[in-house]
Amino acid sequence: MKRAKLIYIFLVAISFALWSCGSQNNASEEVVLNTPCATGDDNLVTEEPEKGLDDLSDKDKTENSITTDEEIEASSDPYVGVYNDPSINEPNLKIEKDKDDVYWIQIGLYRLTTLKQCKGVVKNNKLEFSTNEVFDDELKGEIILNGDIAEVSFFGDEWLDFAGFNYQEFEKISEVPYDLY
Repeated sequence: MKRAKLIYIFLVAISFALWSCGSQNNASEEVVLNTPCATGDDNLVTEEPEKGLDDLSDKDKTENSITTDEEIEASSDPYVGVYNDPSINEPNLKIEKDKDDVYWIQIGLYRLTTLKQCKGVVKNNKLEFSTNEVFDDELKGEIILNGDIAEVSFFGDEWLDFAGFNYQEFEKISEVPYDLY
């Protein structure tokens, strides 16, 4: 039994030693690789270190930060984007605009419902929308912007009976829409 414990302790010590060897900083190698070297014609040449897997992740971050023309157009529209529900501090409103100037809206109402297929247009500085997801009759509403706050109002007694409220505020967190659900 003592022998098994000693072997176990020895194996744990070796694994810690190997683990710590693998996480050493190789800064000295980088210095050597980045030092100028003289060539036959007296010109100095700097050798660049090879890119490792860690360097590739930085490249991915830069590529993902480049915005496309569609994202720039979408961000110039004040309605388009993602909005947080301040009561739960999570995104629950997404507004996108297609090429036909039709807005597609997703509204999440905490512990009540999610409206994923609302369709709307801007009229008189209001984004008017409608959907048939909840009732047989069309549910209508509007979104009014007040700075970065989207004030969403729902119309109809049927909605008020169903939800118990007809007004919800959301705070803008992104000008580029992304998937919520």
